[in-house]
Amino acid sequence: MSRLPNLLADGRGRQVGVVAALALAQAVATGIAAFATRDAFAALRAGDSALPWWPLLAITGAGVMVAAARIAERSVAERLGQDYAMALRVRLFDHLSRMGAGDIARLRTGALSMRFVGDLAAVRNWLSRGLTRLVSAIIVLPASAAILYLLSPPLALAAALPIAAGLLLMTVAARPLGLAHRRLRARRARLAARMTERLPHAPELRLLGRQGIERDHLRKRGRALMDAAVRRTRLAEMLRAIPDAVAGTAAAGVLLAGWVHTLPTPEIAAGLAVVSLMVLPMRDLGGVWDRRRAWCAAREKCETLLARRRLASGPRNRLDGEPARPRSIRFQDVRPGGHAPITVTAEAGEKIAILGGNGSGKTTLLHLAAGLEHAGSSRVLLDGVPVSSLGAAARRRALMLLSTRPPILAGSLRRALTLGLNPRPDDARVLAVAETYGLSAVVARPGGLDGTLAEAGRNLSCGEAQRLLLARAALSEVGVLLLDEPETGLDTDGETLVADLIRRSSATVLFTTHSPSLVSIADRVWRLDADGLVACAPDPHHGPAPAPGRRAGG
Repeated sequence: MSRLPNLLADGRGRQVGVVAALALAQAVATGIAAFATRDAFAALRAGDSALPWWPLLAITGAGVMVAAARIAERSVAERLGQDYAMALRVRLFDHLSRMGAGDIARLRTGALSMRFVGDLAAVRNWLSRGLTRLVSAIIVLPASAAILYLLSPPLALAAALPIAAGLLLMTVAARPLGLAHRRLRARRARLAARMTERLPHAPELRLLGRQGIERDHLRKRGRALMDAAVRRTRLAEMLRAIPDAVAGTAAAGVLLAGWVHTLPTPEIAAGLAVVSLMVLPMRDLGGVWDRRRAWCAAREKCETLLARRRLASGPRNRLDGEPARPRSIRFQDVRPGGHAPITVTAEAGEKIAILGGNGSGKTTLLHLAAGLEHAGSSRVLLDGVPVSSLGAAARRRALMLLSTRPPILAGSLRRALTLGLNPRPDDARVLAVAETYGLSAVVARPGGLDGTLAEAGRNLSCGEAQRLLLARAALSEVGVLLLDEPETGLDTDGETLVADLIRRSSATVLFTTHSPSLVSIADRVWRLDADGLVACAPDPHHGPAPAPGRRAGG
């Protein structure tokens, strides 16, 4: 289980302190403006022939000071919010990278995108426009009230009553915002999940006659989202409107108190100036409640994701010997298909074909070998070392997995061909292997190895993408090579390349396949079924096959 990053860690506490200092500067400027306004009105009332230069300059300077402090405060607050959003983004990514591949597959893509887009925006807004403005308001409002009291206690009391009532009303009015935000983000997440699932298949859905049906569903969910957004906006704007009403009431109270107590006009004018400067932090408070509720809803979802179980890890171990030499791999009491436990060992350098029906656990077995699934009470050992205890660098040098959904990231063709390889081969070898695997046209089309591939290799055909991954596997120098249906999307020529890759690799190779020709080149076959695992020879050259149903031993 992971936790949310500490709000005040990594220098963020210092940034909050800077915000507080800038808020204090605004309060000081407010006091200067108030007393300068009083002195200016006093000079005007006395009918002095000379202009009150110093009060006027003080008022101007105080205004510039407030503006500069507010700009600096907003800039620091934005950096604070962005910094925490980045820390949370990294924490979420790190946690997801430590989850099992099966657990990741069960998460909806739309919900995940909400964690990294909508929820992170809510987190950033809470810090940059919520918490920091709350800190500022906590300093500016009491300081302004103290300035009013120094000007005249009756004026302070007249302004404090409506302001306190307004703050109480804002607190009560903010309560429904929590539910409104949860409903809005839930409907936004459902719509995002639905569209993420359907957009890549829009042409096929039209071919299936689903265009009208999907359009109606889109309108229905869009209207639900619109209603939730309007309700949230209405509640938020009600909060922001309260300070405007409070400002008018407080100003009227100041004028009334001045009339009742026959206060000097300069003091009343100064009091009105202070009240006008208090409106902005009160408006900020209206937004604070809104962003607080959004933050609470987002935090709850992020905490739920971070509470999902991660892959177990223990003390870090290192593998002895050369990284590129073949390794033995032993599965001890594993349940890849959720059926009977199996214990079996692939000796160093062996080529093992893994067969079985759909859902028998073939892919899960490869994921266990790569350390991408929860092993539970079972163990997966690489040359006697638990795979789960290997560090990232050791695992990268020892293992390579070519899965049915491998990463092809947007960027150069060179990076796509060498992603994760250590050491990275030089361009001459990369080009030679690419040509061997029929990628000459792919290399020429985007402009050589520096040419750009689209996201997920979308500018490649299915077969070209698979050939690229085979070339990446051929370029690797690992001890164990894991191939999950490597012939997928390939023609007969491509299947021959897969066979050559398996034969020529010095690594221990475990591969799942439905191709009889690939099965025929394996040293052994592991067949998964409900009773566990059956070991047999693929052809007469490998010796007699064991009786059906015999469990494979270590």
